[in-house]
Amino acid sequence: LALLDAVEAGRIDRRDVPTGVAVQLAGLKNKTVAERLATVWGTVRPTSEARKQQAVRLKQVLSQAAVAAADAKHGRALFTKSCAACHKLFGEGGKIGPELTGSQRANVDYVLENVLDPSAKVGRLYQVTILELADGRVVQGVVSEENDLSLTVQTTNEQLVIAKADIDKRQQTPLSLMPDGLFDKLSDEEIRDLMAYLASNIN
Repeated sequence: LALLDAVEAGRIDRRDVPTGVAVQLAGLKNKTVAERLATVWGTVRPTSEARKQQAVRLKQVLSQAAVAAADAKHGRALFTKSCAACHKLFGEGGKIGPELTGSQRANVDYVLENVLDPSAKVGRLYQVTILELADGRVVQGVVSEENDLSLTVQTTNEQLVIAKADIDKRQQTPLSLMPDGLFDKLSDEEIRDLMAYLASNIN
């Protein structure tokens, strides 16, 4: 609770609280801690059984030997196509999602957990906010900046500055902007190549 209080007060940046720590806090099964975690950090929920089974299969596909033999250069092209719009790696890419350069990107379990079910464990900084505007538009995205007069919202394809006076309704969801099932669109070979690039130091 002291940690969550410090995050809420701004003494600790939300981004400095690893997902693993949030999972441990949720694992305490303490109602007060769970409620504070959801409010201050974000959502932690169990992964579906289907995604767990998919993870088991892909862990076999992504054995250490298989990843070592994969084409990391092709993986870089796949990263540029599928991931770079939102994630920065080696100084290149978008800022919508978390920076990947210093993450556990070589850890197969970490990658599968975050890619197969991105909304299972998502910090508030990356949760989707739904805005219903006075002109009838509905905007969905991540709030990257906020002041007394406006919100800066990053959608999947553009950044918008919206005056608070133009917002009729604002709802924060527990969902990640990252789409579910990214690996469903890739072959096993492509997933191996992408993992090889993530685990490499190619820049």
